[in-house]
This record gives sequence, C-alpha cells and structure tokens, in this order.
Amino acid sequence: MKIKKRRRRTGERYTLLKVTAVLLIISVLLTVCFYKMRPLIITYAESAAETIILKSANDAILEVLSEQNVSYGDMVSLSRDETGQVTSLETDIVKINMLKSLVANRVSDIITEKEYYDLQIPIGTFLSNVYTNGLGPELNFKMQLTATARVNFSHDFKSAGINQVLHIITVDMDIRGSLIVAGYKDGLSVSTSAMAAQTVIVGVTPDAFTQVIESETDNTAGLINDYGAVSGK
Repeated sequence: MKIKKRRRRTGERYTLLKVTAVLLIISVLLTVCFYKMRPLIITYAESAAETIILKSANDAILEVLSEQNVSYGDMVSLSRDETGQVTSLETDIVKINMLKSLVANRVSDIITEKEYYDLQIPIGTFLSNVYTNGLGPELNFKMQLTATARVNFSHDFKSAGINQVLHIITVDMDIRGSLIVAGYKDGLSVSTSAMAAQTVIVGVTPDAFTQVIESETDNTAGLINDYGAVSGK
C-alpha cells in the first residue's frame, strides 16, 4: 500500500511539473509575441487616440456654440461713422473668455466620459506582410485617455471684393493628455482649429484691428494683440 501511495505521489508531482513547464513555456511565448506586437499596438493606439481627441474637440465646439446660441454679433461689435466707414471692431472679452472655458471643459468631459476605449487590430496585420494586413480575426485591446485643452480665439481678415472684407473668428485648441494601453503609457499632444463665426464687412474698414484681452496670470487687460492692417481693397 505504501509503495502504491509513493508511486501515486510521484506521478502527481511529475504531472504537476509537466503542467508547470507547459504554462511557463506558454508564458514565455506570449511575452515574446507581445514584445513583437507592442510597436504596432502603440502605433494603432496613438492613431486611434488622435482621432478620438480631434472628434471630441469638434463635438465640443459645436455643442457649446449651439447651446449658447453664439453668432458673430455676440462676439464682435462694429462701429461706423455717418458715411458708413467702419471705425472700430470690438470683441466681447467676457463672452470670449466664457466660451474658452466652456469649450475646454467640454473637451475634457467628452474624452473622460468613457473609462476605456476599444482598440481592434486584425491578426494578419501583426505578420508584417502587405498581403495579410487587415485580414483575420481581430484582437481587442483596451486603452485609456485623459486630456486637457487650452483654447484660444484668433482672427483672420480676407478680401471679399470691393470694399468688402471677410472676418473669420477661429477657435484654436492645443490638447495635451495621456495615453495608456497594454505595456505603454505616454503623453500626447494634438492641435486643431475650427471656425466659430464669420461675416462680410461691407464698407471702408479701419487700417488696423487691435484686440485687448485679459492676461491669464492677473486677469487684467494688459496683453495686446495686433492683427495687422485690414483693407477693403
């Protein structure tokens, strides 16, 4: 009886060793495979993250402008003299700063709405063969995104005909965040712009347009941006 028990224990230990060896080999193979796959995963993740951020930025601008029902006249006031000559263009600093804050917060909210984003890569793409790229079942990965947007409004003036100038107001965003995906964590930066409003100014326009905005550090109107000569020629 003792001999049988010893043989049984020996057999169990041998089986356990075989299972452990197989699991170890599988683990090593998976590690090697993942190491080979990692650069492609990172490339896909960065591309997907940039697409998500750009879409979120555009959605944020559209949502805020729509909710606030903002038009060109809400941001810029034109003053004319009795002859119809435009004597000044004045931006509503309070309105601009409010929109900047709303857009920046909305971008962050949209991106962080989802805890994880799905990333699918076809198995054939990992084979580094042009004939297998995009083929085969997809491997699913999870990635996380965080983002903080810095928003500014810029102005552009373009000739639109005789005594006509097209004034375009653009929202410029510099978005910085972090990307986390299997075996990778790094920062990323995306910049984008979108038109907020535009109008055609009819009549003789001023030679220059100057906007005084509040400084970000002390909230005083001390930073002056000169947007250059404006001509209706």
